[in-house]
Amino acid sequence: MKGKIVWLLLSLLLVTAMILASCTTTETTTEEEPTIVTGVVTKPDEPEVVKPADTSRAEKPQYGAGVTLSLTADITGFDEIFVGHWAATTLHLTNDELLQGDWTKGPAGTNEASFILGGVNAMNLKTGALADRWEIPYRGKIIFHIREGVHWQNKAPTSGRELTVDDVVFSMKRVCTVTTAYIYRAYNAMSKAVVITGDEATRTVTVEVPATLWIDALTVLPDLLSIMPRDAIEKFGNLNDWRNSIGTGPFILTDFVSSGSASLIRNPDYWETNPIGPGKGDQLPYLNTVKFLVITDASSRMAAFRTAKIDGAGGEYDDVKEFLDNPDVKSMMYLVDGCYCLGMRQDMAESPFSKKEVRQALYYATDFNKIKNEYYNGKAAILVWPITYSKENSAAYVPMEKLPANVQDLFSYNPTKARDMLKAAGYPSLNINAITYNTATFVDFLSLIKNMWAEAGITMTIDARDYGTWVTRTSTRNYGANDMLYAGSSGSWQSFDNINGPKQFNVSYINDPVIAEAATKVSEYIGIDDAKVAQMHAELMPYVIEQCWVIAKPAAYTYVLWWSWRKNFNGELNVGFYNNPSYIKYTWTDQALKKQLTGK
Repeated sequence: MKGKIVWLLLSLLLVTAMILASCTTTETTTEEEPTIVTGVVTKPDEPEVVKPADTSRAEKPQYGAGVTLSLTADITGFDEIFVGHWAATTLHLTNDELLQGDWTKGPAGTNEASFILGGVNAMNLKTGALADRWEIPYRGKIIFHIREGVHWQNKAPTSGRELTVDDVVFSMKRVCTVTTAYIYRAYNAMSKAVVITGDEATRTVTVEVPATLWIDALTVLPDLLSIMPRDAIEKFGNLNDWRNSIGTGPFILTDFVSSGSASLIRNPDYWETNPIGPGKGDQLPYLNTVKFLVITDASSRMAAFRTAKIDGAGGEYDDVKEFLDNPDVKSMMYLVDGCYCLGMRQDMAESPFSKKEVRQALYYATDFNKIKNEYYNGKAAILVWPITYSKENSAAYVPMEKLPANVQDLFSYNPTKARDMLKAAGYPSLNINAITYNTATFVDFLSLIKNMWAEAGITMTIDARDYGTWVTRTSTRNYGANDMLYAGSSGSWQSFDNINGPKQFNVSYINDPVIAEAATKVSEYIGIDDAKVAQMHAELMPYVIEQCWVIAKPAAYTYVLWWSWRKNFNGELNVGFYNNPSYIKYTWTDQALKKQLTGK
């Protein structure tokens, strides 16, 4: 039973990915932490900049050829007990999950979703993968019906045997019990309480948790873990050596060179067929090969795209502007679904930031429009916390022009008013220590904020730390009463992870009774009424924004680029919950057109 369930977004560790996103974004990225991966921009006050939709949906797909794409960083793991699901790039091609995004509801079909955002996790946009259907008898219990006729890739020790219920149960229990696994660490209470059972006779897997942990179980178990073969793990201990990669997915990993490349070939025994269009019923995938090149430098990536060494790329406007008028290049503009922000302690009475007037003074001391227009040359959005706009979450988002006048006014630069408010709050002078990562991108931005705040009598010390120290501080939210922590905050909205509870993305330690009450009420509609959940979130947003709990950095518009010979592709990156680049299995390459345009 495909009940309407809003899947709550996971409190993911954004650290490394956000570094990458702040500098440049390629079509496909690999990170040590999940990217604040992309969402289609349809801003209320600016038109969406996007090339016409791909007409290849009307063309008969072609088998053969391949695709070459870039990664902004090395692949750091191949087993989710060592690396987060989002960062295990090749696993999204070699292995499957229980559920996945429904390709028929994206640009190739009804266009209900863009499938760019990594964090979109709505059940009404899901379909079955290794579970061909599911049912939810009541809140706290979900039953997955495991698909028949799915076989592991023909590699020892599985040697092409059929997927079993035991494989699924084993995989789910593994990420809930192995202490290095992200799900165990981030959702420890759920991991310890969940009961996972299987029945081979009925080919069902049942997950049961207390109602209070229902949200967490739904967030991570169906669509944020790859199903692995039990016998292979028992033989090798784990599958973090790429040579031991075995899955049920559309491609087989054949080669990996650290900091260099990863190569995959078509799995001839893959179970899935094309669900829509002229190729409906075709055995997937269409491509014979997939190759990823690790190209960390933005200019080198664009040069590789320019010469067709790679078939897709991306970046901010200045990176890609030369291609936007090229008739042979297609593009999609998007916003990340999260942001960087300065977090402030709300749980310490001695902290100046525990006072709303102080936080609001910081807003008046920040020239958000200058950041947008000068730092980003106008190619950025200001209102990006606690949620950014996308097609999928439009009903939950409140645009600037629809906020109450007093809330809109907070974004107006007025250092004199800021100084007066601070004085009235008992802080005629305010000294702030901003903890950040010692990289030019971060320090340059905070230097801009430092100069703005000086006009309001605020002294900021930029406390730039080495990467390891900063990662530890951000993951533990470890900072003091007069400190600010410059860190990533997820755009997750259904779960309130960035504004409620002891989660990493709640960087300001927000523990507000209004938010807590709203979170409880929203949970009552999870799985019942998606529209109600979005409505309740939108109604709460003016209150949240007025509190000024974080200073959010405006987010740059970024772009996906691809050559026109890539077919059945419209910029989709995540067909499912942080599943980049699973979309590749639906796409194909027009080799004749590529030869016509490139001569090779």
